Amino acid sequence: MSSHENRSQGTMGRRGRGLIAHLFDIDIERVESLSWPLGNRVTVEADANRRFRFDHRRSHRTVTAFEVTNDTCVLRLRTPVGREKFYGISNTDIATKPLRADWIRTD
Repeated sequence: MSSHENRSQGTMGRRGRGLIAHLFDIDIERVESLSWPLGNRVTVEADANRRFRFDHRRSHRTVTAFEVTNDTCVLRLRTPVGREKFYGISNTDIATKPLRADWIRTD
């Protein structure tokens, strides 16, 4: 019997903060987990400026970056079934091109 766990979990089973840290090649301590209400409020409800979006080639996960202050970016990680998690990260830690081959920039 074969397992498809790695494909369904994004990049080699990474999730949440670990996936964001891996994607931008930063220490996990530099990624701040935000509650859904706060993340939604500062991105969607505040009509934050969208910087870019990365799509994972196999798992259909997306990471969208929003500029919320001069120093801070909020990332929205969306799963294939539409669940969303939000993370705060310094603008200096953001790479506007994917650092991992299995992610592509779509806008």
